[in-house]
Amino acid sequence: MRRLLVWAVDLAFMLNGALMLVLPELWYGLIPGVADTGPLNEHFVRDVGCAYLVAGSSLLWFSFDRRARPAALAGAAFLALHALVHIWDWVGGRESSVQLLIDAPTVLVPGLFVFKIARPVWPFARRRLMIKWLLRRRLAAFERSFGYDVSYVREILEASPRAVMALGRIQALARYRRDVPKEVYFAAKLMAARAEDCGPCTQLVVTMAERAGVSGDVLRAVLARDERAMSDDVALGFRFTEAVLAHDTAADALREEIVRRWGQRAVLSLAFAIAASRVYPTIKYALGHGKACTRITVGGTPLPVLRQAA
Repeated sequence: MRRLLVWAVDLAFMLNGALMLVLPELWYGLIPGVADTGPLNEHFVRDVGCAYLVAGSSLLWFSFDRRARPAALAGAAFLALHALVHIWDWVGGRESSVQLLIDAPTVLVPGLFVFKIARPVWPFARRRLMIKWLLRRRLAAFERSFGYDVSYVREILEASPRAVMALGRIQALARYRRDVPKEVYFAAKLMAARAEDCGPCTQLVVTMAERAGVSGDVLRAVLARDERAMSDDVALGFRFTEAVLAHDTAADALREEIVRRWGQRAVLSLAFAIAASRVYPTIKYALGHGKACTRITVGGTPLPVLRQAA
């Protein structure tokens, strides 16, 4: 059905071009709106007829022989540009909206339709290779920037580029931060990653927090679970994260306090931070890439990570 439609459009272009070449005066009187553009210029009509005849012929040729794609693209480019000229004239007030609607079925829609038909479509295998190449470059850049081993993501990439892109969507969740102070936000991320006992993941959160300007004293206090060394705000985020991870009902009162201080979007930010920070360690352990958390470096100084409250 699609092939028949393409043939019908191509033949229509060829017939239109032939009519413009052979009987320009008849064409001038038959096509609605043409007379409104100015007096008949037979030479000009024949010139445009040549373009229509060549465009229709090249597209018809392409429908039988895919090697004719360059010729079809040239013909499609003329038709698409012709459609854009009509739109541009309408924008500039040189063509009425009524005339644009009249032109739509014979100029606008066919011009865009044939360009879509003639455009090159990469084979699936080639697209897959290109996607893999781009993703490898992004992974290598991330690895260099943060000193974080992304071997597990490369393993996923070899199995399925689509899976890597699905994994990447979690970053939108992880990056959501509204209204909550960055120290509180990173304290929640740090505690959530730490709860999954993944050393590299925890170190990555520390590195990101340091680059965001979070003080090393704040990070050391959170890792040491020392609430006395935390500010009141950070301690609130710390206790809320612990309660959420433990499914403790104490989270209810803490949540109310967070809403009172910073609003509902702050709760969402912390909830998303906690959830996203647990996803990556879980995937790593499932794929055999998990590494237990023993020491984390903060400000260039390694320190042990306590497993029990101080």
